[in-house]
Amino acid sequence: MASKLRTLFALTLALVATVDADDSGAQSRRRRRSDDARADSDRLRRRSRYDRTREPTMRRGRPITIALETEPVHFDPAPAPTTSARPYDHVIVVSIDGLRPDAVMMTDAPNLRRLRQIGAWSTEARTITRSYTLPSHTSMLTGVDADRHGLVHNNFTPRYGFTRAATALYHAHDAGFTTAMFVSKPKFRHIAIPGSVDVFARPDYACRRVVDAAAQHIRQTREGLTFVHLSEPDGAGHERGWMTASYMRAIAAADRCMGTLLQTIEARVDRDRVLLVISADHGGHGRTHGSTREEDMRIPWIAWGSRVVVGDFADAVSTMDTAATALAALGLEVPQDMVGRPVQRALTRAVAAPQVSGADAGSRRNSEARRDGR
Repeated sequence: MASKLRTLFALTLALVATVDADDSGAQSRRRRRSDDARADSDRLRRRSRYDRTREPTMRRGRPITIALETEPVHFDPAPAPTTSARPYDHVIVVSIDGLRPDAVMMTDAPNLRRLRQIGAWSTEARTITRSYTLPSHTSMLTGVDADRHGLVHNNFTPRYGFTRAATALYHAHDAGFTTAMFVSKPKFRHIAIPGSVDVFARPDYACRRVVDAAAQHIRQTREGLTFVHLSEPDGAGHERGWMTASYMRAIAAADRCMGTLLQTIEARVDRDRVLLVISADHGGHGRTHGSTREEDMRIPWIAWGSRVVVGDFADAVSTMDTAATALAALGLEVPQDMVGRPVQRALTRAVAAPQVSGADAGSRRNSEARRDGR
């Protein structure tokens, strides 16, 4: 009888322990669910706060702007073009990651503003629909959309290999030009097809070291195609939000780095043989990008060189046109299967008449009428 009681008592204790363990596990699961819900709520609140940032972000009813404080680099309008069957000998393509064109005039970017005054600025430039960094940059350098080049992911993933479409660097290298890429993100390795890039360097995330390396290469290379990538605006956009004060400061930092490149070009004795193209892979809104929203799709497209027709222009420009423009600038044939087409305003100043505004055109007509006695 005693042994039966001891056995029953032991079973009771085991049952109680099991129930307690189940209760403890249930409480733990409830706490985890509560913590997850709280985290989700926090994320939603943050997302809601940043999604309210529109164009531009408003602080107490006023747009966020940063006054011009940085001295611009002293560089001149491009000299008159020399007579040559080939428009340029060296093309430099600079991509400022995540740069929205409407932000340039709101922040401390004297070099970009100066380039807009003495170069050509497209007011209707667009990136591809898949407006993420790697797909967009691949389209910029291949001249085709993501369905053709195949790089639809957005991080460095070795198993995905290289772009399936030939890049402008590939074609230029085959033609005997020196090719180089100076970047701040490892994912660009997917664009550097083996045997197509003589110099591939990722000195740092910060633009200062990237442009220092690029400048050294540009000083030593007469004929070539050079790609330079600056990350700062994209990083600030993801961390703090596009069009915020932090984002504006990041553009100012990228502009100072642009100054180094401009000084390098100015110092070349053959600077009339250099074409500079500045663009971006995408814009952004809130703390993200990748959609078909206007803020994500609109990008800057600036060209500066001896044959550039100066002034803003409203012709539609695609990021895919950058690759074609670079090839045409080097006197190379643009492949027929390339979707992008050369932007002629970057190549034809010697033969194209500059555009004039309506007021200027009216003045000119009045002057001609007076001269002719009409």
